Amino acid sequence: MLHRLPCCHTGCAPKPFEISDPRSETVRASLLFLCLLMWPMHSQAQTLDYTTTWIGNSFGGGPKWVQNFVEGMSVLSDGTVLVASTWDEGGREFGVYKDGDVVGMCKDTHGWGTGGGPSVTATDKYLFTAQAQGNEGGELKGDAYPPKGKSWYGVSRYHWDGTHAPFPGGQGRFGAMLVLHELDEKVDGHAYGLETDGKYLFISDTYGDRVRVCDVETMQEANAFPVEKPRRITRDVRGDLWLLSGSNSEIQCYSPAGARRTIGISLPVDAKPTSLCFDRQGRLLLTDNGPSQQILIYETRKSGWKLTSRFGETGGVYGGRLPGRTGPLRLCGPQGVGTDAEGNLYVGCNVPTRGAVLRSFTSAGKLRWELQNLSFVDVADADPLTDGTGVFSTNSRYTLDWSRPVGKQWTWRAYTLNPFRYPHDVRIRATGSLQCAPEIRHLGGRTFLAIRGMWQTMLCLYRIDGETAVPCAVLSQSHYKAQDGWEPPGQPKEGGWLWRDTNGSGQMEAGEYEKAPVPDGEFWASNVDSAGDIWQGSQDGRIFRWRFGGLDKNGTPVYSSDRVDSYHIPKPMNHLLRTEYIPETDTLYLTGHTTERPSKAGDEWGAVGSEVLRFDHWSGGNRIPTWRIALPYDPTASITVVSFCTAGDLAFAVESRKAKVHVYRLKDGVKIGELTPGPEVYGESGWVDFQDAIRAIRRKNGEYLVFVEDDAKGKTIVYRFTPPAAAANQ
Repeated sequence: MLHRLPCCHTGCAPKPFEISDPRSETVRASLLFLCLLMWPMHSQAQTLDYTTTWIGNSFGGGPKWVQNFVEGMSVLSDGTVLVASTWDEGGREFGVYKDGDVVGMCKDTHGWGTGGGPSVTATDKYLFTAQAQGNEGGELKGDAYPPKGKSWYGVSRYHWDGTHAPFPGGQGRFGAMLVLHELDEKVDGHAYGLETDGKYLFISDTYGDRVRVCDVETMQEANAFPVEKPRRITRDVRGDLWLLSGSNSEIQCYSPAGARRTIGISLPVDAKPTSLCFDRQGRLLLTDNGPSQQILIYETRKSGWKLTSRFGETGGVYGGRLPGRTGPLRLCGPQGVGTDAEGNLYVGCNVPTRGAVLRSFTSAGKLRWELQNLSFVDVADADPLTDGTGVFSTNSRYTLDWSRPVGKQWTWRAYTLNPFRYPHDVRIRATGSLQCAPEIRHLGGRTFLAIRGMWQTMLCLYRIDGETAVPCAVLSQSHYKAQDGWEPPGQPKEGGWLWRDTNGSGQMEAGEYEKAPVPDGEFWASNVDSAGDIWQGSQDGRIFRWRFGGLDKNGTPVYSSDRVDSYHIPKPMNHLLRTEYIPETDTLYLTGHTTERPSKAGDEWGAVGSEVLRFDHWSGGNRIPTWRIALPYDPTASITVVSFCTAGDLAFAVESRKAKVHVYRLKDGVKIGELTPGPEVYGESGWVDFQDAIRAIRRKNGEYLVFVEDDAKGKTIVYRFTPPAAAANQ
């Protein structure tokens, strides 16, 4: 479907002109700005005809999207799949799926201090979810919330229509929460396992080292027995309870009353079981998120329980002749397993750092259906060598067939992160740096992936080896420590540093670091140009340019602190927020604030700023802008642009809150139109919430593809359009 929107010409710019005399730059820049303000509109209003599509989620939005994560899963006898997660940006912390479709969710699981949890189960009447309730830093008052600095952890009860099912003594916002613990908000008190026989609810109280047994109607505790760190829990045909306990390294069995059974199951040494269930044949199935990435299947024999078979390819997505290549039997982060009454198998994968994949198989192992969400806080960048038919996100590679229907053009081809082979990959440490802004670069005949962090903590370069992105260079602002305590081995004790993989191992090692000049304080300008130079800039100081020195014998890009150029921010700019350099034309685009349009107090953290300035012949010494664009900017009303990019003859700037894309001609800075989410994605988008969340490419046929993050419904929105000749060339 095509959408026609009139373009806006406020802030139109004149045709560019040459300034041959470099003297009196300040005076000339001021005169140029006055010309920009007074120049009359010189073109007719245009329209942009475009189609909206998307990448990374099985559904386009509205009432249907696959949630961000699979942290817990339960499968009912009729094939209904319940999925639990501690967070989903759109509020589907607890999703309900059946026959490859989204059929429901628990409501009000998000906001006002309420969060999700890692486990879920259900009876014919109720859904039960592990949940947490906080107090928004003490701002939430009253009996429905814990005290400041504390969180409640427990179990909430819902009706099958997703509404809350309160009970006498229930706590929380809706009186439907059984609170197990009030803890410091930094302590994890989640219940990591839930199971029910229809009459009783069995709760793995992981923090309390016990299993609690509660009546499903009254929610009163009927029994409890000690188990060290109980986690996942299931029932066999006799009604006995089977648990993963401790660090998920031990399987224990108890009667419903709490009597310990002797089962004698031994796990493979490298196994990391994450969930368990019994199938209709009485076999015990365990998901193994260790190197095997398989379902381990145990059967009882005269001599006890034995591992008799496995489901899935050995090594999952990381195995085989081409590690990283995806496929139905190549599991990636198996986290949940279940079967239905007909013997069909269901597997939920929590794709490392971002992503949810649900698959159903027949008893013979044939794929029945698959659902995916692979794009949480992420965007795609097109590989220019594929003319827009191949794209990379932070962790994945997709192919696109633009002849197919909207939303069906994309196919997940590869997962580029390998935590087993390259454990120092910064992408694994997402909670500490949240790598999320990919760029594809071709340097020295090889393909590279450049990624920035959500907070610009690091800039990382990866060489593409087959389907795997191998870490090869990292530029860090300071000594780095992830939230889980991990630190890059051998990094300098303080200050900014550069790491290069000088021996080609893909591992960070002492002796491969050097101290590096980096911007002071908070900075947002950081990217890699198409020739391989790294650009970074401080908000009120200098621009740093790391010259690309080719590739070494291992294919690692060569950078060094003695090959860094620096420039002062040119007037009238006084607050630098982004850089984008085009080596082919020696053109530098800077965004930020100027003396005429200064920064204002308000909601603009990490934003692009109020203006874009174009500088031609930058390396030749020119510091006079060819044109200036006044961007939408009113932080007091939360109107700010968060991301900017160029492609072909156009520039694109996307607003944070409304996700509106403003389209400008590079020739003269004139705005030619806007792009907003179309009916194919229900006219909606979440906030665009990181600083490089827009990418674009002009295809050989003149069509533009514009990729924009949609945080709320876990996808990358793609706009397809060919600008009218008058708008593009006038």
